[in-house]
Amino acid sequence: MEHSKLSDHTFKKGKFITPWNELLTEITRENSWYHGRLPEYLWLALIIKFYGRDEGLSKCNIILKKIKEQAPALTTPRFSKILELDTDKQTEVFNYISTVITARVLAPLTAIFTYTSYPIFSSKFHSSISVEERIATINSLMKETSDHQTHLSTDVRFIVLYFHLMSGKLQMPREELEVLLKYPQLSHEDELMRRIRPMVRSLEMMLLEFEPFDARYLDIFWEAVSRMSDCELFYIKISDDLPDTQDYMKQIKVILEYYTDLLTSANPLDNKMLVLLGITTYSYKRLMELVDHELFNTISGRSIVRTLIEDCIMMKYLLKHEASHSDIWTEYQYYGIGQYKLIVERYRQSGKELPNSHVAYNYMDILVGEYKNKESIDMDTTYFDKQNIRGKAISVDEKELFDFYYDYDSAFEHGLWGAIRESSLIKCNTPSHQYHCVPDIENNQILNSVWHDCVKIMNNTLGILEDVFGLPPHLSKGVKEYEQ
Repeated sequence: MEHSKLSDHTFKKGKFITPWNELLTEITRENSWYHGRLPEYLWLALIIKFYGRDEGLSKCNIILKKIKEQAPALTTPRFSKILELDTDKQTEVFNYISTVITARVLAPLTAIFTYTSYPIFSSKFHSSISVEERIATINSLMKETSDHQTHLSTDVRFIVLYFHLMSGKLQMPREELEVLLKYPQLSHEDELMRRIRPMVRSLEMMLLEFEPFDARYLDIFWEAVSRMSDCELFYIKISDDLPDTQDYMKQIKVILEYYTDLLTSANPLDNKMLVLLGITTYSYKRLMELVDHELFNTISGRSIVRTLIEDCIMMKYLLKHEASHSDIWTEYQYYGIGQYKLIVERYRQSGKELPNSHVAYNYMDILVGEYKNKESIDMDTTYFDKQNIRGKAISVDEKELFDFYYDYDSAFEHGLWGAIRESSLIKCNTPSHQYHCVPDIENNQILNSVWHDCVKIMNNTLGILEDVFGLPPHLSKGVKEYEQ
């Protein structure tokens, strides 16, 4: 199946709708191939797998034709429906099946459908195979058929489809039917199968309209197989060959020392330079945290990348819109101070005491009134300059920086599920556990390093200072050598 492009999606009310969901209603979990249909058809998969494709398909065909004769009211080859037949019909059906295949073929299912609840089936197909072997067989087969497009999965889906054709429930044009019925005679390598397999899969999905799922059966199946298997966890080990990060930080420090000396000696009251240098120094200190605490492969590292991106975009935004404001540098400062004032005022109005809080409310209050009477400082709860970070990024031609990095790192800042799944949950590779996830409390999952992105963004930030205030070439050369 060819994956749709973002441009193929329909954008409605802030949501990108896939072309598939635009045309069809969503398939529920109970009707999905792996969770809802494979457990019903696993008995057919066991037959095909045991005997091989050609003989397996033939035996399935023989069995289903006989079932249709013995139980004409049966409209689907779902195993749950066979188990619902009355005692006499079940006995007839399973007696016949046992004449076509050996008992050990369906024996794995007796680990789930035991004698206590399903005596007719269990007594007919019970064998000396251990429970562990039976569950291992089921796990192995489910792993092979977990993808609904594998050859074995499609073979099973063809048999299901064929049963409905025999029942007369499914009608289709004669020409298409003739092509479809060639399926069991052709090998999967045959060129015609490239056309027939998609036909089988799409037609089998249409059967969902006629075959309501059996929730009780699915609960019994999944509870049994998951309980009898242990988790098999796997995670990705990331190894990074980092350059000399400490040397890079020393190079940045030399540059910042140069600009600090320029500020303090040449023009200590230059508000523009103070703001730009202050933002850069904040980025530098975040980068120091990354290096000093080796946060390259961590969640916190992604928070640092996000900060560096926002700082870089803000610097470019302030410079671009400087001419349209009377004093954008002071506006920017008091916008941030106003945020501090709002926090302090909320705290004071609450009347609470929080002596052990990491928030230094009294010190914040001093900072608010550092240069200006607090009564003349407003508290703006909107975005600075009434534009969010995405708008600012577009404004300064950094949309890719937002699209490819900032949005991703924001997911970690806000604890969105994608970030939680990537960083804090490990995949279980046991098919009978439905490939579920397990909390990574041992911190085994290591994320990709953020170092190279940090260097690139930090160098862009330093480049902004260089464009505005200049920089000796030998200083800029030192940091640019680290960018890959």
